[in-house]
Amino acid sequence: MTRTFAWIAALPIALLAAAGAAAQPLSDDAASQLIRAALLRYFDPPSAFEVAVEGARLRGDALLVEGLTVSGRPVYLRGIPGEFLLQARDLELEAAALAPPQVRVRRAGSATLVARSTAAAMAQALARLSSTILDPRVRFHAGEFTITATVRRDGRLYPTEARGRFLVEQGRVVRVAVTAMTVAGGSVPESTIEKELLKVNPVLDLSRYPLDLRIQRLTLHDDRIELLALSGR
Repeated sequence: MTRTFAWIAALPIALLAAAGAAAQPLSDDAASQLIRAALLRYFDPPSAFEVAVEGARLRGDALLVEGLTVSGRPVYLRGIPGEFLLQARDLELEAAALAPPQVRVRRAGSATLVARSTAAAMAQALARLSSTILDPRVRFHAGEFTITATVRRDGRLYPTEARGRFLVEQGRVVRVAVTAMTVAGGSVPESTIEKELLKVNPVLDLSRYPLDLRIQRLTLHDDRIELLALSGR
């Protein structure tokens, strides 16, 4: 049994010992291992994380953390590779929920998330998610993206170019929307090809994660996409 899973198995015992008592110290290393194991439920393999915890302690059924820094590099969501840096202060987690599938955050004083990916990563995801999109190329420019690809349908090949934008919905969800499309090689409904291109949606859905993060900025530059999200402000 690894040290991480040993700590997860021992957590209920630690909670019983701490219940009804003043806050009990918990080693930052032990808290880091618990949080790292919890993160793996939200990302695809082979995502990797570096977790640093400050001031961890148990109080009743709560895990209190004064400071948390998580660096995910690389991380994978639905086949899209990227990276992120999360910094949070004054966290209260439901400690018992670190072992079951759903992590619960009771309180977060503040949190900042910076996440990045690339046009090449989006192209890789398109190729993986749709067997009919061949050799996709993605470029980011001036707040928009361009996709060029060959689309296979009914045994025929259709060279396609599409332009679009990233949309932020309710401050938590990022989607791609196609604004223009050109299809060569014959008559084929553009909606059929658009449906294939939109298989990457949602690109990101922050509502899946336990922190209440809200997207403040989404920028495209040099074929990279960068997102800033804040919580507790």
